[in-house]
Amino acid sequence: MPKLLTLPSPPPSFLYGLIAGGILYFTCWCLSPLLTACLGTPSFKKRVASLNAGNSFHSLLPSTIHALVQIIGTYTFVFYGREGYDDVLPDGTSSAIVFDDRTIVPYGITHLGPTVYMGIFVGYLLADIAAGGKKDYPIIIHHLAASACWTFCACNRVMQPVGCLFQFNELSTPLANVRQYLLTAGYKSSDLPLTISSLSFFFTFALIRVAPLPFVIRDWILVDFDAIRNKIGISGAMLLTLFFAVNALLQCGWFFIMCQKFVQMFCKGKRSKEKAQ
Repeated sequence: MPKLLTLPSPPPSFLYGLIAGGILYFTCWCLSPLLTACLGTPSFKKRVASLNAGNSFHSLLPSTIHALVQIIGTYTFVFYGREGYDDVLPDGTSSAIVFDDRTIVPYGITHLGPTVYMGIFVGYLLADIAAGGKKDYPIIIHHLAASACWTFCACNRVMQPVGCLFQFNELSTPLANVRQYLLTAGYKSSDLPLTISSLSFFFTFALIRVAPLPFVIRDWILVDFDAIRNKIGISGAMLLTLFFAVNALLQCGWFFIMCQKFVQMFCKGKRSKEKAQ
């Protein structure tokens, strides 16, 4: 008889992270106007004040700090695995059904467990929506879908390695935010600092967010789906399939838009050179 979709209680470590993620967001969000007033040049402060979406600008600092927290926190989990878990898996066993729900662990840079960082991720996403930091509907959909997916995974103790990999994807976020700061400071798209920032973000996004997707999808189809289905039931496995499909479509959609912009930028620069000649 197939298992029905269930939602057990989340681990305490996840709740600790969720609370910490919310506190981190709103602390940085409150600091951003103060830092802008204290450190910004008069022209920079004038441009920030002229922005229609002030909340969106002041969400850059929480976004950057959260990304750094995730990069530092999940680096060890992604590249070296979870000590005592991934390194002792029997051959053919899916790591997606092995879950370390401890708050403090003997591995990693910070010794905070991977579930804590899952909670921080969700706390950040929900706080970003609550603060009005994101107005674009695709990003709001991404935040809501990711929050639901990570909470569901934490409650059912599944998909921790893939979750940590997607959290490490935040590596591209500081580069995107640096680009936005440069634009706010008055740099033009043709200026060298902005060109370097844009290219760095583009290639990092491609390498970190898009390139792993075929391998994640392959493992999901060949190994992880059946393991998840056996552990939490077909309903839960199908729901996670939907969540990951939404994430993959959004990431690929954003990358396609970036590719279009780079092609347009290249063509525009080429036409400018031809006119100059």
